[in-house]
Amino acid sequence: MQLIETIDWLYRGNRPSLTLITQMGDAETVLYGSDDSVESTAMVELLNELGVKFDFRAIDHDPRAMREWEQLDGDRVPMLRVGNNQIVRGFDRIKLQQLFGWVGC
Repeated sequence: MQLIETIDWLYRGNRPSLTLITQMGDAETVLYGSDDSVESTAMVELLNELGVKFDFRAIDHDPRAMREWEQLDGDRVPMLRVGNNQIVRGFDRIKLQQLFGWVGC
């Protein structure tokens, strides 16, 4: 009975808990992008739609963000870093949905 109550608690809202699905815990999620990039804007919208909490760092305005992005072998924006293990280069809707548990579950 406890298991059913836990499942009910998880699904009371419209979406399941991404933290539990991805099992990434409190991993820092950072989106490196550019204010002028259409793909960066689309990535922000998708992450918000998926309910992902992230920190946006504009590489065209923030020298520190630019250095971090370059150290991660940044060659295009947007680039998403989840913790120290996952990096998504460019806007890849399917990969993001898979990463956050919305496809193939």
